[in-house]
Amino acid sequence: MKAHQLIQAIGPELQTEIIGYLRNEQRGAYRAAIDTLAVQKKLRPVFIKSKTKEQQSTWLLDQMRIKSGDALAEQVIQIWLLKGQTKMLVTFLDAVGIEHDGNGEVKDLPEEITKAAATKGIKALLAENPPKKVGLYMSIFALQKEGGWPGLTEAMAGFPEIELVEP
Repeated sequence: MKAHQLIQAIGPELQTEIIGYLRNEQRGAYRAAIDTLAVQKKLRPVFIKSKTKEQQSTWLLDQMRIKSGDALAEQVIQIWLLKGQTKMLVTFLDAVGIEHDGNGEVKDLPEEITKAAATKGIKALLAENPPKKVGLYMSIFALQKEGGWPGLTEAMAGFPEIELVEP
């Protein structure tokens, strides 16, 4: 699935959490997202920014749910994961044995992730996180390598509770 499809599949509760995090904790990124999308839609950013926070968030989510908002959706999800879900990233990377900076940032992704390692990582995540969050993280992680990792894909298939399906 592409990022805009993932946004649709995670449902309103997680969508609201992600946008709320961006709006409250990553204000610069939030403003930049609105500015970028407003210009793309041939709107003045001040028009969007004059709306209530709820209206801004709804508009931003609506734009991230459509195909043309795919790049922004992926960027927003990555910001939320890297900055707001560090513990989740570190848990998975440690369980799988991928070297990182201690905050979940990886310089070199491995060429292969075995099914056994991925299964261990998914189990570690599910022990501490809701299935939709785990499904979103795993889906975004899989997008980091063209074609993904066969072992990761196999492992994910073994956990139907993390599968994200478009509504």
